[in-house]
Amino acid sequence: MTTTGYETFSPGEPEELGPLGLTAGARLGLDRLRDLQERHELEVILYFDEGLARNSTLDTDYADFQIVPVQARPFMPLQIFLRVMAEHDPGFADRMRREPPSVEVLETGTFNRSSGCVQCTRPYVKGLLL
Repeated sequence: MTTTGYETFSPGEPEELGPLGLTAGARLGLDRLRDLQERHELEVILYFDEGLARNSTLDTDYADFQIVPVQARPFMPLQIFLRVMAEHDPGFADRMRREPPSVEVLETGTFNRSSGCVQCTRPYVKGLLL
């Protein structure tokens, strides 16, 4: 995901995420989170720094890190994380099948993106890779 200044994150609990087990405090495998993202059109943002993840907002973090390449940030969209890991660690896919890393859901909400006069809204999950 790239930021253009037309994205906003609105914390809350989208009702479609609760039945999927995606509520604050839930822990699930990275493989399950990937599958849910693919099937349910949601945006998953993974954090790698616990302090930042727990004490900051997505809007603030995207603004603060906008000049930092996505792969160098202490957070990134799940799709990018999986692609980077596959490129740099050929054994990652096998390890993920055998013992997927865990993710703690820290926040859910609605992601809003505008492009011209088109508004796209979808649920998001902010998670901490454990």
